[in-house]
Amino acid sequence: MGSACCKSYSLFSQNRSDVLPSLVSYIKTDSLQRNYPQIIRDVPNKINTDKLTSTSIKSIKQESSDRLLQYRKPPIIENSIVIWLTTNIDKNQNSIDQFRHNFNSFQLFINIDEFFSFIIHIKEEKLFLILSDIYAKKVISCIYQMSQLMAIYIISNDRLKDQSWIKQYEKIKGIFTNIESIYKKLKYHLHLSESDNIPIEILNSSSIIIQYLLKKILLYEIDYNEKSKRDFINFTREQYRNKLNVINEFEEDYISSRAIWWYTRKCFLYFAIDKAFRKQNIELLIKMGFFLRDVHQQINQSYNKIDNENEMIVYRGQGILEYELEIFKNHKNGFISFNNFLWTNIDRQISLSIARSATNNPNLFGILFRMKINSSIKYISLENLSYYLNSENEILFSIYTIFRIGKIKQIEDKIWQINLILVNDDNQQLKDYLQSIKYNEEQTSWQQLGFYFIQINQLDKAEELYKTLLESNSINNSKQLTILNEQLKFIYNKKNNLIDSTLYFKTSLKNSSNDLLQNNSSLYSKYFNNGIRFHKENNLFEAVQNFKCALNIALHASEIDYLQIASLYYRIAEIYNEKEIFIQAVENYQSALENELKHFPRQYLSIAKIYNKIGEIFYQIEDYTKAFSYYEKSIKIQKKFLSPNNSILAITNYNIAIIFNDLQQYKKAIEYASQAVNIARHSFGSNHEDVRLYKDYLDELREKTFIGVIPNGSVYE
Repeated sequence: MGSACCKSYSLFSQNRSDVLPSLVSYIKTDSLQRNYPQIIRDVPNKINTDKLTSTSIKSIKQESSDRLLQYRKPPIIENSIVIWLTTNIDKNQNSIDQFRHNFNSFQLFINIDEFFSFIIHIKEEKLFLILSDIYAKKVISCIYQMSQLMAIYIISNDRLKDQSWIKQYEKIKGIFTNIESIYKKLKYHLHLSESDNIPIEILNSSSIIIQYLLKKILLYEIDYNEKSKRDFINFTREQYRNKLNVINEFEEDYISSRAIWWYTRKCFLYFAIDKAFRKQNIELLIKMGFFLRDVHQQINQSYNKIDNENEMIVYRGQGILEYELEIFKNHKNGFISFNNFLWTNIDRQISLSIARSATNNPNLFGILFRMKINSSIKYISLENLSYYLNSENEILFSIYTIFRIGKIKQIEDKIWQINLILVNDDNQQLKDYLQSIKYNEEQTSWQQLGFYFIQINQLDKAEELYKTLLESNSINNSKQLTILNEQLKFIYNKKNNLIDSTLYFKTSLKNSSNDLLQNNSSLYSKYFNNGIRFHKENNLFEAVQNFKCALNIALHASEIDYLQIASLYYRIAEIYNEKEIFIQAVENYQSALENELKHFPRQYLSIAKIYNKIGEIFYQIEDYTKAFSYYEKSIKIQKKFLSPNNSILAITNYNIAIIFNDLQQYKKAIEYASQAVNIARHSFGSNHEDVRLYKDYLDELREKTFIGVIPNGSVYE
């Protein structure tokens, strides 16, 4: 943070001995380590607690299990989770209440199976684990390799007679006789772990696009109202049950002109924002979007303009891991972004002292960021605006501020200075990265971001974005609601979740039928031509959306043109086929077929073409029987309308031969392959490459079955 007066750094000024508790017989004084997340290994599927120790475990009354419900909830806002696995609630009730009041992410377990069931689903949050000695040895041996596991505290009444095994586990911070001593040390370790470090991201073209669109959505596009605030307050009441007084105060007193005051107070708002940006939690970012916008607007409305001829230098001190420092060194001249509001100080010494404080954690290097700022960016002085006094040297910038990495040098032991140069919106390299987002006045930023997530195969992020927008009721336009539901249908199809796919498909149909704009036939050509253009540019998601808009207009036209509708279904099916989304491809081919049959007789060449396409898909998904049934329908029509030696008949016979080969019906395979050879010879001559292809395949089939004759009556002469 920018100022030494901020409460988050108060513990760094304390004498370390004042905050460390006394131990029974064993203590580890080293600080916490941080690593990449890993999967838990060798966790037993079912654990019999009777085998954990020779001491029998006292049975727990049902009402004790019921009381656990008040302590257990999904901690989606916190970066750390405190877990206590105990054998008795009644004896520890006062301590449990204390932990619940002071640690928002506190989880209590008395059943070891429930404990393991919970812990194996932890993906990113840091874990601080309190274990009764009866569980210690077995539990630690199972989960110790979790990199999310930061510290273990064992509570014992001298039952751990053999403590030699503990020394091999550095994460064990001690054996304690009472929970109060654990509480003191746990608070200290949590403070080291949760030091005030804004998430920093080395940017590439993909992350620049995502940040650009997300910023537009959060700060400019969504229409927040009083309901947005109420929904967020209700959400935080569920998440921060031990902070209800502050939440109630926020509900009663908050006004947009005091957004910065509330942000700098570092209450539940500050930590929720940090978590959301750190994990790119789109749901949480949108829930608190009204507050992010208020802070951003307060910065913009009150910012201090700098003389164009002068530049200002601001500083920020924080800690980073060694591998993060190496990333900085390897990306000199690259772009970085601070993924939160950027809190800085114009006083170098204050920021340097904060960087030094970060090294209290031996796994961290202290970093002094020196930032060169010009007049192209808006910022605000926190003097008279901050929750804290003496903030005249502190400067606040809005979210996703981008810099270029400059000189990196070591200035003290474990302290490095990294020079950063502000990058403004006119930077040509940034513009080049954003060129791939083609401007479309009919597309919102959330549409572009959702399509982009799908293009880079981040389907979960696209789903999170779409569902959050639906649940927030921030989208009221029926056309946009149609797109939302259609995209969710597409995602669930991609995930093979057909139930949810059907649900959103029906919803999209309902919305589209109410969309008068899309039913305007004058828009048909525009959507159709856009679809063709996007398809040629290989922008398949945009192409599908435009073809669907054109299709909706055609379906609701006063005079139905079945050929036009069939053509649109066919184009959409072709795109899904290209992307190997076979279920949707077949659905649209079938719809094209149904509409063609309303216009043409059942025996018509264009219908044979669709049969062929469906047959190809069933072959690709290895449903050979269905594949043959569609090829058979196709070849019957082809024989009726085509000359006996037409090359199309050769292709269809060859495809059917391949199907029978895979069905291990080699005699039939040879029959159709022979027809393909003879038709191709009549059509092209004996030396054509297609003839050689079919002949080689026929020879392979004959070698398999030792059949050397062509079945009678099967070849066009």
